[in-house]
Amino acid sequence: MSQDIIDAIHRLAADGKAITTATVRARLSGPVNMAELISLVNRYRQSPESLPAEVAAPTPAPATSPTEDRLAALEEKVRLLEARLARLEELGA
Repeated sequence: MSQDIIDAIHRLAADGKAITTATVRARLSGPVNMAELISLVNRYRQSPESLPAEVAAPTPAPATSPTEDRLAALEEKVRLLEARLARLEELGA
């Protein structure tokens, strides 16, 4: 649970929000050990670098199916054709 609290503190700091027990608690789901929460918030206030952020492993990009690839290609083609049509209409008007 302490890593969840630390992550919430870092997200709040990144958003430029105040780091208080109330704001951190609002970012968490489920029950919280209040003693641990208060301790970590106080620790962060005294020395922000004392709470290292968890280094997340990079998540691989989701694989797309051939159907999704084809749909994306068709959507791009329609977008290009619409742009071309708009230019032609401007020249003709």
